[in-house]
This record gives sequence, structure tokens and C-alpha cells, in this order.
Amino acid sequence: MEIAKTSQSLTTASEMRETTQMLMQPNANWEEYLTPAPLSIAIMGELIFISSGDDFSINPSKRDSKDSPQKPFEYIKYPDSFRACLMQVCNSGWHAFNEAHKNMDQIRIHTSTVPVYMKAAVKILFKGNDEVIKTLLPNQLENIRTIADECVTLADSVEKKYMDVINLIQELLAACVNAECIYGDELDKVKMKLREAKTKEKTARELTKRSEKAFEAMSKQLE
Repeated sequence: MEIAKTSQSLTTASEMRETTQMLMQPNANWEEYLTPAPLSIAIMGELIFISSGDDFSINPSKRDSKDSPQKPFEYIKYPDSFRACLMQVCNSGWHAFNEAHKNMDQIRIHTSTVPVYMKAAVKILFKGNDEVIKTLLPNQLENIRTIADECVTLADSVEKKYMDVINLIQELLAACVNAECIYGDELDKVKMKLREAKTKEKTARELTKRSEKAFEAMSKQLE
């Protein structure tokens, strides 16, 4: 009876409630975790609206020489279309939210059975003798551990989905910055060529005027 007496002396209902409250306190502010979800969905809607506009490529490989090949994208599937990239972000976000919805429901179902095992464990500790505790308590604790492991697996799956979305967005941002630099360089070259063309046009006009004046002067002399 030593195990039973020790457990009864160390564990009371009030102590268990206080311990549970202390452990759950960091996770009590659920509104802070749930508030970004509607905002994220609204942003996804804006991305879909933006994707209906003009399209362009963010793939620099078509403009780079073969001597300096670009590293292929790891997450972006359609670098030749910015519109398709935005839709990929939206689709990835939807899959992440859907995975979170399904897995959180599974976690809810799993954790709903924990109180049953906890009550059984407490009952065994308070009412059972040493032999009963050694025989039955490990089974209850193993059930709780199995549920905890399954919940961790489900949570990790959701985290991976969201990390994929984050990595996709980061890669897309980097590609956009790179494309902006490349397009900016090309734009500068085009502007320079336009200035050169205007200079040549101005020079040609001046030469034409001089030629016309010279022709008129020669015509007068011939008369």
C-alpha cells in the first residue's frame, strides 16, 4: 500500500486543478492565435483578385546566359506566370487551412478521451492497492501517451503545411525582387537606346537641313 498512500498524500483534486491551470495558462489566450486566420483568408481573396490582372514572368533563366544558369525554384511551380504563382500561394494556403481544420478536429476527438483515462488513473491511485496500481496504471498512462503522440503528429503535419506556404511566399518574394532588378536593367538599356535613337534622329535632321541648304545654294549658283 506504500504507492497508494504516497499518491494519495501528494495528489489532491485542488492540487491537480491548480497544476492543470498553471500548465494551460500560456495557451489560454486563444483569441490571439485565432485572429490572424480571417485576415489571412481575406488576403488570399485579394491575391485571387490581383491574379486576374496583367501577367508577366518572374523566371530569370530565359534572360540569363548559359554560362550563369539560375538555380531552379524549389517551391514555385510556374515561374513563367506571376498570376499562376499567386494562385499557387492561394491553393497552398487553402490546403494548409484545410489540413489544420481536419487535424484539429482529430485532436479534439483524441483529447476528449483523455479525461476518461485520467479519471481511471486517479481512481486506481486512490482506491487500488500496490498490485492493482502496478498492473492497471501503466495501461492508462500508455493510452494517454499514445493520444499525446498522435496529437503531436497531427500538429506537426499542420505545421509542415504552413511552413510550405511560408517557404513558397519567401521564394516568390525573392523571385519578384530578382525579376525587378532584371527588368530594371533591361528598362535602363531600353531607355539608353531610345536616347541614342533620339540623338541620331536629331543629328540626321540637322544633316538633312544642311544638305537642303547646300542644295539650294548650289541651285542658285547654277541659275
